[in-house]
Amino acid sequence: MRSFSIRLALLGALALGVSACSWSRFDDLTDNAPVLLLEKPDSMKNGFGVSLATATKDAQTELLVGGTVTSSGAALYQLGEDSAPNTKASDTNYCSGSGKPCFLSSLIGGLANAQGPDRSRALCFAAGSGEVVKQGLVMRCQDGGEYTLDMPQPAQDLLATAIAQNQPRDFPMATDRSDDPLLLASLPDKRLAWFYPEKSNAFSELPLPDGVEVDDPSFGSSLAVLTVDGGRVLAVGVPGKSRVLLWKTDSDANTRYLGCWSGTSGMGRALASGKVNADGNDDLVVSDDTQVHVLDGSSLFQLPESDASDCDRPLVIAGTRLGSFGCGLTNELGGCERSEFGAALAIGDLDGDGDGEVIVGAPRMTARGQESAGALLVFDADSVTETAPVDAKFMSSAESGDELGRSIVAPHVGKRDIIAAGAPGHGKAALFYCSSLLPPGAGGSRCP
Repeated sequence: MRSFSIRLALLGALALGVSACSWSRFDDLTDNAPVLLLEKPDSMKNGFGVSLATATKDAQTELLVGGTVTSSGAALYQLGEDSAPNTKASDTNYCSGSGKPCFLSSLIGGLANAQGPDRSRALCFAAGSGEVVKQGLVMRCQDGGEYTLDMPQPAQDLLATAIAQNQPRDFPMATDRSDDPLLLASLPDKRLAWFYPEKSNAFSELPLPDGVEVDDPSFGSSLAVLTVDGGRVLAVGVPGKSRVLLWKTDSDANTRYLGCWSGTSGMGRALASGKVNADGNDDLVVSDDTQVHVLDGSSLFQLPESDASDCDRPLVIAGTRLGSFGCGLTNELGGCERSEFGAALAIGDLDGDGDGEVIVGAPRMTARGQESAGALLVFDADSVTETAPVDAKFMSSAESGDELGRSIVAPHVGKRDIIAAGAPGHGKAALFYCSSLLPPGAGGSRCP
């Protein structure tokens, strides 16, 4: 089992003893650096890095970086097969505001394959809501093709009003990372959630038993999709009421409500899915106002159907809990109490060993004396007994107010995952290639 002492070095590289290399303050701006900043397109004026999504097909990985929710577009980047990404955007026409209306979503999703109106398309992103040929959720694919997905009638009606009055609405979305993902969507304004099964562009609404209390504007502000043996688990957060709602669906899109979980203040503030342990199933990561919890996805799928109208399931059920942890300090990082630890979450296999690490954003953390520069804390959470971070990442050229970690994804590059994180306070997005968990020499030229 790996050591869980905090090991940190500048730019997210680790100082594993006095003989280890240290990095100059502006190493993320030098050639072959372990951290790369993506170039912000001139067309994206506000909030570059607010949202992130990634998709991989075969050996090709793409990253979509979104701007200000509802009013700014998103830019696509080609990350390649190794450690030589293209830091200049290859496509800036995602909800760009040119042509027909499109409102960028707060949560965007990447799909290896998506079912269009005529055929399956590769490397597509669910970016927002608007109009292409007709109104709906807007999909844009690698080949430049765009189309929309129909939504439940209340959502379609609200979107039509939003377009007519130029008053954008937010439609958060999330996907899993399988070859044929399921797309989950919500409309907080109407307390609605629905999904598009794999290989389908027809929606199915998520049923709620009578009396379930979801009347809160935070409904659906966090979402996650877990792929497990037998089907998928769908999670919808209602952090304003400290709740997470769970459903499961099988290969035939039959859907069952698993119940409402309540917890400490802010439960469901952020959600993420991915393979934390080595059983091959996705697991669920949930943050509240102070902590992050990891739950076993396979065990969640085995929960019996519920028709209870209240939150009858405790957060920790025997066999589901894989770990819980809170913010940690180092010599270079401070300000846990105001760090917004858990504002964003991701799971990535950073060392390529088959199980994943949990990456937690703390966008208002102090890094090297810079207030709200932000940081990323990495946890190996496949055991409830190990709760300290194994790694910490921040930009050596960070500035006060960057807010690194406001958004996070873990793109797959080569045989492992790397970290992509947004710092929208100053319109930045960065790629972190190195990890302390990598064996010596396994990280390539960027990780000495």
